Amino acid sequence: MTRIAFLALLLIPTLTYASPSRMKIAADNEPGQRIVITGHVFGVDGKPRSLVMYAYHTDAQGLYNRDAKGVARLHGTLVSGADGFYEIDTIKPAPYPNRNIPAHIHVHLRWDGKDQEEEIRFEGKGASICHLIENRCTVDFRLRRN
Repeated sequence: MTRIAFLALLLIPTLTYASPSRMKIAADNEPGQRIVITGHVFGVDGKPRSLVMYAYHTDAQGLYNRDAKGVARLHGTLVSGADGFYEIDTIKPAPYPNRNIPAHIHVHLRWDGKDQEEEIRFEGKGASICHLIENRCTVDFRLRRN
């Protein structure tokens, strides 16, 4: 294999997620059901909003496996596009073991010194419910007045 071919093999996966509005939380070899969540973020005025989105969730066994600083192993950060668009490539988290809490992804929307906490849920009703169809769903967020 030539050096150029080798470098191409290394860079192609990186370039796929080079967009700041996309994040890959779980590696391809992470056990669990692969999913892709897309959506848009809208301001209080209903206009698309670019901001920092931080997300984290449990693994396929319902565990966070936090590091020494308390950070969940499966986490990531992106910046939504000027049109508010974002994309998360990950696995479907499992519910916490021995607890009656549905599977969910924690999301922090950060802008102008504010931090709005949200959850993407996989059961129930509401705006932030992920109804998977062929392992994909759409969830939009609207910023609240703080």
